[in-house]
Amino acid sequence: MLHRIIATSRPVDWLIVASLLLLTWFEIWIEPIFQTGMPGPRLPLTLFAAAALTPLLARRAFPLAALIVMCVALLAVGVVGDPDQSTFVLLLGLLVATYSLAARAAAQNALIGAAVVLVATIVFQFLTSAEKTLIDVLVPAMFLAAAWIVGKELHRQRQRAGEAAEYSKLLARTHRLEMDAAIAAERTHIARELHDVVAHAISVMVIQAGAARRTLAPDQGAQHEALLAVESLGREALGEMQRMLGILRTEGADQGFVPLPDLSHVPALAADARSAGLDVTLDVAADLESLPPGLQLNAYRIVQEALTNVRKHSHGSAAHVTISDCGANLEITIADDGIGVKGEPPPGNGLIGMQERVAIHHGTLHVGPGETGGFLVRALLSLEIDR
Repeated sequence: MLHRIIATSRPVDWLIVASLLLLTWFEIWIEPIFQTGMPGPRLPLTLFAAAALTPLLARRAFPLAALIVMCVALLAVGVVGDPDQSTFVLLLGLLVATYSLAARAAAQNALIGAAVVLVATIVFQFLTSAEKTLIDVLVPAMFLAAAWIVGKELHRQRQRAGEAAEYSKLLARTHRLEMDAAIAAERTHIARELHDVVAHAISVMVIQAGAARRTLAPDQGAQHEALLAVESLGREALGEMQRMLGILRTEGADQGFVPLPDLSHVPALAADARSAGLDVTLDVAADLESLPPGLQLNAYRIVQEALTNVRKHSHGSAAHVTISDCGANLEITIADDGIGVKGEPPPGNGLIGMQERVAIHHGTLHVGPGETGGFLVRALLSLEIDR
């Protein structure tokens, strides 16, 4: 308990206690400062005054206990001292304790403390009732009530601030979970598409290995066995990929075969956008159809998602699409004349899908305001690994 009191007390608490003790002992041993001071037997009053003020050091760790001890000690001062004492300094300490109780304690403890202060104040007024008017009784009670109300209001503000902080944390956790779910969904969608690309390539490899095996001469047994092993491993790989695709399929997903698009379908994509009211111009290099199917598929999806965002969010009337081979990278640029955005765009599912597709090819993605206005999407897909 002592360790907790020392750990939670502040220098201002020690300063308050020291100041009030010095003022109280000055009134007891030297002369009154406020009205009649604290006449009576000096040594008991000195001890009880210390007991009534030192609990302020525990007002942060144990506010209710500190207040109860102070009230008991205050009543002891009233019993031991002369009836005409004022004890204004002790009242100041009680104001601080009342405020701390209302500001830090739970609602039930705050009400208990308020009742203790009320009873102690009434009893103390009876013990020191000599030549006191109604004003002398009401003024201390009003100050104590004001201290309790101010502390209670501060307690409510702290509670609201804590609730707001918890709500912000909850929103942040929810946002992270939504982002994780969106990323997982995009990766699953990409994996389903790339499965078809890889499965097609493996099927072609198996067919070509079988065709090559049938052209071998009877004395080429080693080559025959090698090609037979290639066919067998290819069929096993296809079977494993079909099982993996079954895991990736979600309820309601299209289970039928849908031809996957490539860069040759970009003009049709632009035509669909024009029919929807968006003026799309293309600048596509002519030698891109030799690129790997997986890279073409992801490049097509990036263009598709970017044009979709232009129609939905940019309020633009025109977009320019550029796809070119820059040696080590395939560069894809989509620029529109819309309203653009200020700062970083919000990470929607479309941008998440672009980021995941670019990451597959060890590329980079830039999205943000264009150099001359509007919105710009620039993706670089590495060609070194694919080639």
